[in-house]
Amino acid sequence: MSNAASEHTTTTAGIRTYKGSCACRAVRFEADFDPSAGTAQCNCTICAKTRWWGIIVKPSAFRLLAGEEVLGDHSRSEAGHARFCKTCGVRVFGHGHLPMLGGDYYTVNLNCLDDADLTGVPVVYLDGRHDTWEQIGATTYVDPFVAAKRA
Repeated sequence: MSNAASEHTTTTAGIRTYKGSCACRAVRFEADFDPSAGTAQCNCTICAKTRWWGIIVKPSAFRLLAGEEVLGDHSRSEAGHARFCKTCGVRVFGHGHLPMLGGDYYTVNLNCLDDADLTGVPVVYLDGRHDTWEQIGATTYVDPFVAAKRA
């Protein structure tokens, strides 16, 4: 990797509004968060197979702008609902209630953000596959397409 790619960081600390959508844009949302505060990827089968990369936000920081009528719900319990577009199949966001997360929460799939360069954002890897939810690694994200352009 070139030094330019490894030094490239566009995400700065602070809460800002991000817009996102599914592939067909039937589901659109916006959310307020600070990605430099940390994000997570889990290795459970549903997260790994849907390429989920999430950040947790309070319900007041999430707004569904369009697509409620096309949302599907893959849930295991009231603790978590994975919401996806029934038109294109993309898993866009989730929501639920977990005391360990402070109660009600939303989680945004960062892969669904529109035009956001998240290079430099911290990523924690969690072991959901073995149901331990322990941290098994951490790094900062480097967008491979941004890095390739700078190489």
